[in-house]
Amino acid sequence: AMSTQEEKGGWFDALTTPLNACSLETYFPITRDDGINSSSDKPSDVPLVVGCYQLNESSQSDPEDPDTASSSAGSSRCGELRLHMIPTPSTSKTAMQFGDAACVLQMESGVLDGKWKRRRKTNQTEGAVAQAVEIPLFASACASGSIHIHGLEKNMSNDSTTDTTSWSLNHLASTDGQSDIGLCLALAWNDYLTESEDQIVSSYSNGEVAIHQVSYHGDTNKAPKLEETHRWNAHTLFGCPSEVWTCSFLRGAENVVLSGADDCSMKIWDIRQTQRPVHKVGDREFEAGVTAISSHPSLDNIFAVGSYDEHVRLYDYRKMAEPLSKVSVGGGVWRIKWHPSTWSGESSCRGKLLVAAMHGGCRIVNFPSLDGGMEEYTAEEADVLSEFTAHESMAYGADWISFGSPELDAAASCSFYDRKAFIWE
Repeated sequence: AMSTQEEKGGWFDALTTPLNACSLETYFPITRDDGINSSSDKPSDVPLVVGCYQLNESSQSDPEDPDTASSSAGSSRCGELRLHMIPTPSTSKTAMQFGDAACVLQMESGVLDGKWKRRRKTNQTEGAVAQAVEIPLFASACASGSIHIHGLEKNMSNDSTTDTTSWSLNHLASTDGQSDIGLCLALAWNDYLTESEDQIVSSYSNGEVAIHQVSYHGDTNKAPKLEETHRWNAHTLFGCPSEVWTCSFLRGAENVVLSGADDCSMKIWDIRQTQRPVHKVGDREFEAGVTAISSHPSLDNIFAVGSYDEHVRLYDYRKMAEPLSKVSVGGGVWRIKWHPSTWSGESSCRGKLLVAAMHGGCRIVNFPSLDGGMEEYTAEEADVLSEFTAHESMAYGADWISFGSPELDAAASCSFYDRKAFIWE
């Protein structure tokens, strides 16, 4: 009976992670040969990173041993980044597999969030040389409060007999360790900039939000520098700091940052003036903490917000009085991911959203009004297209695996306590 149940469960591959899995993030497919005539039928791989976090409880420490007794009551948070390269399935998407980890990095502390930089440089002729060497960048948020940037690079193999390509995540930059900033709970790249520098917004357990500038000094091969440019106190509850679970930039709105916190509020900030928010949506709308904010990749001013109150809401920054739409997803929301085709401006999946809904498993939701080409979005019902409930514990991480054609679209998700990851329909 078990096997038929698994087929019904609709998953193609499963994986157990050694540590508790917190986040799962995928990138655009990368062709294997980097050939210049890269047509879409070339085999390629989708990079997938699972971020792990584990609190080693003090019960394991030996009071007789001064080493363990002294280290913050013996509890430490250890973490890993685990890279998998998901190959184009040879037959159909049912053959999609995680394979072995291409690279496992021990991190200085637990990894709570991570994001690939999505923005690609515009093709100017002068930048054509730089274009060729630009490597995919992955930023991670750690329990120590630090942010790290890694680059995805091909390992140069001297062995010409094998045609397999091996990949690794190489450390490029980190923020200075500050002891008092709490845990870094979330971060996001500014994927809507036009400059050569990058920006990362990050949020913390002590109620703060910060912005770091990532500068490359005109040389893509040199390691980038991370420099904090803004930090402010964003959320409090009854005079105490409130965990800021999520933060984001907004497409089409320069200098705007969105934050969501345990105080049941989402705030909109102008980073030039952070004394008070430009706008706040509070507990009249949200019945619990605000946990996920994701700007639409190709539509200006549109963003989705998830909350512990088990709803995903769709907003238009130009009219914040109420959400355009809201949909129940059967569990507290932890991550929301727009369909990857939206980054190239395609409209066929413009309203599609993958949701990691903690004890509710995962959902794929569609907001039909975004599919049209109009600038005015109407308030309307959203549809839950499918649900995935094979996870036996909190589903915290989820992302799309997309090779650029709908018949090869799948999703991947990970859950925390049972350390499972799945690829599914």
